[in-house]
Amino acid sequence: MENKELYESSWWLNEQMVSDYWWHADRIFTDEELDKIIQLGESGPPTATALQPAKVAQGMIDTDTRACSVAFLNSYAEDTQWIYQRLTGVVVDMNNKFFHYDLNRIESLQFTKYESGHKEFYEKHVDAMYKSFAPRKLSFSMMLSDPTTYEGGDLLLHYGKEPAIAGRERGKLIFFPSYMLHEVTPVTSGLRYSMVGWVSGPPFR
Repeated sequence: MENKELYESSWWLNEQMVSDYWWHADRIFTDEELDKIIQLGESGPPTATALQPAKVAQGMIDTDTRACSVAFLNSYAEDTQWIYQRLTGVVVDMNNKFFHYDLNRIESLQFTKYESGHKEFYEKHVDAMYKSFAPRKLSFSMMLSDPTTYEGGDLLLHYGKEPAIAGRERGKLIFFPSYMLHEVTPVTSGLRYSMVGWVSGPPFR
């Protein structure tokens, strides 16, 4: 029996096994806590906005690749430490079950806002190629918005002939290898909030 047939004919012990490339965890935060994360993300000035004319004019942002606003929720801030504390156990658990990477730190969490007025998006990219203190190995994205409040804005994961559409449920945490090609399709209506994170560790060997 070929490996693919063996894989597909197996009886999985964990219901969270949704594919052989990406996995998810649900309802780590309450709706009230998700609202708080949005409030924290909106309270600080965005560190990068793909539609800021000055940055575009200086060539600092490629609007053909990305159009959205981001702000960072730093771990050293007292009002955000609870988010990192909650995520730590989930990241460790998911890694132990499915990825088995050597990990040691979560980078500053990124709060991202996609608005429909400019049909904001993020083209195909991989997280592992971005500069960091250590190699990014594991990426995750958490949906903060109620999926009924916006259209478009799908997280697509590319690893086969057709991309996989990650779940849109509020509070769902999507985990995938940082080397996986992925994108966020244009938001055509409403407002999409998400929180993105990267977990790094020693280089792969």
